[in-house]
Amino acid sequence: MQEPKKQCNNIDEQGNVLYLDRERLDRKEVGFPPYRNKPNGLGIYNWLLENVIYMSRDRWPLALKLYKMFVRFSVWMKQGGWKARVYKTGIKLYPDMERPTGTVVMPLNVDISDHGEKTVIPLELIKESLKNVTYIAGMDGCLCRQANDCGDYPHDLGCLFLGEAAKGVVKHGLGRQFTYEEACARVDEAAEAGLMGQAVWIEVEQMLWGVRNDLMDHFLEICFCCPCCCIAMRLARNATAAERHRFHPAGWTAVPDRTKCVGCGKCAEGHNGCPVEAISFGEDGKVQINQEACVGCGICKARCGFDAIKIKQTMPMRKDLREYFLKDYSLDLKVWNDQQES
Repeated sequence: MQEPKKQCNNIDEQGNVLYLDRERLDRKEVGFPPYRNKPNGLGIYNWLLENVIYMSRDRWPLALKLYKMFVRFSVWMKQGGWKARVYKTGIKLYPDMERPTGTVVMPLNVDISDHGEKTVIPLELIKESLKNVTYIAGMDGCLCRQANDCGDYPHDLGCLFLGEAAKGVVKHGLGRQFTYEEACARVDEAAEAGLMGQAVWIEVEQMLWGVRNDLMDHFLEICFCCPCCCIAMRLARNATAAERHRFHPAGWTAVPDRTKCVGCGKCAEGHNGCPVEAISFGEDGKVQINQEACVGCGICKARCGFDAIKIKQTMPMRKDLREYFLKDYSLDLKVWNDQQES
């Protein structure tokens, strides 16, 4: 039997991170053209967004139904062949197919045993990014878990919305304004519940939350997601490899200790397995994780019963959330008080 290939140059067989891979971080800069808000024009579309199309508390049951339909459609799409080609060339679900989504995955429960005390972890990154935000709204519930009637994670731990455009969430009765302290408390609750964090900007959600054209760069979501119900992870599972490059890790990824792995395969099995198909198995039957694809969501770690997978820092972290979106997606988000209009 051949010697198993090393999973990555900076990770050894025991899962020790030998150095932080700066080159891999740099490769996450995908080179989108800079995002610009669309013009308001006569304001008719903005009026429809704010007064007709938006989601409200009364319309919440409709949102749950639409969510389920959207996931089913994505599964149907991935079944391949002509369906995908028709979709790509004809039916355009997003206003701009080149830039519908930017997602930074921030696992809240990570392993820091081989780091010094000054190591910044994703939970701290989120809290630091909440400072000096122009406005914070907290959702009353999680759309994903409510739609799936999740039995494993709390339904009331909803997303945080940042920036001036987040006021629409409160206006339409979907949540309330949060203080910085309340927002940090929600991050802690999510970590204690075993959820992961994601910073998400999705262009098509302009219609869901009623965001005006001129405020699209004044908007950012911080989602707290479970492995079973998260719509982002479900859509990633049904996307092509090219589309998955929109999901980026915050510098932390799943790292296997192949000396502990027994090759049971539970880390990857089932319809809620690895959302980016980063897991494979070597000739010896033991787990291998593609560090180029892994986003560090921690689903595989939660499934492993042998402590053979941990979430560790494998790349340098950027200084704050705005830098992730600016460098990785060319999105200059203006949700912080110290930013000036350009």
